[in-house]
Formats: sequence, C-alpha cells, structure tokens
Amino acid sequence: MIDANVFKRVMRRYATGVMVLTVRDGAGFHAATVNSVTSVSLEPALVLVCLEKNARSHQLVHETGAFALNILSAAQVEAGKKFAFDRAARNAPQQHVDAKISAQATLHFPASPGALDCRVVAEYPGGDHTIFLAEVMDASIPENDFMPLIYFEGKFQEG
Repeated sequence: MIDANVFKRVMRRYATGVMVLTVRDGAGFHAATVNSVTSVSLEPALVLVCLEKNARSHQLVHETGAFALNILSAAQVEAGKKFAFDRAARNAPQQHVDAKISAQATLHFPASPGALDCRVVAEYPGGDHTIFLAEVMDASIPENDFMPLIYFEGKFQEG
C-alpha cells in the first residue's frame, strides 16, 4: 500500500481547474471549492464530482440531488480560497460573491467563465469520498475574457 503523504505529493503535481460547487441549503445556498470534477459523457451530458463524505456539501448534494458548478477564473482566486477555507463564507455564498439564481434554481457566479446545472443520477463509494455522477441539465457561458484558475502544488495559480 502506498504512503498517503507520497500519494498527496504526487497528485499535487497534477494541475487541475478550480470550480465552486453550489447547492441549495434550506432557503439559502452552500458553496464549496472543488477540483475533482470530470467530464464523463456527451450523450447524455454527464460529469462527476467527488466530495468528502464528512463535508456539508456532500450531505446537501446527497439530499437535494442537484447542484451547480461554477468554473473559476484567475481573477476569482479569492472566491476559490474563501469557499475552500472559510466556513462562514461557504454557508452564505451570496454575501461574499456576486451571484444569481439560475433558471434551474441553482446559484451561479455571473463573473465565472462558465457554469453547469447538474442533477445527480448515481452515487458511488470512493474511499473517504463519494463519486457523484450527474447529468448536466443546463449550461451558461458568459461572454468574458479570462485566464483559468488552476490548483497546482497545493496552491491556486493563474493558468
């Protein structure tokens, strides 16, 4: 079995994009920065996202079966940090970023390079995470120029 610290060090060398997952939480929303997101299929349009089992976002996605993914640009690094490390911000995202409710009743960040509205179609165990497979119900692409925000070597960086 591989040492967990060695595994982490190797995986930190794999650059990933950064997104913020938003999910309904009662009358409000919850947000969490995620980078374990993959496009799975075009027909139907499917993505997967992996969420830690003890995270609030995991519980909410499991209960509601719907979420949005907001791609972050390099200009949104503070939002990425906020929703990764600040519990108060995660519990009240609309107080920390410009946001709007989409036609699918999810929360989008208009300044992001793109957003996906997703409906969970399956859940799979993945160690200390759950793999949520979701159908993309809608997507938006604002007309804005951007540099991507990436996560590399344990840091947020401009791509």
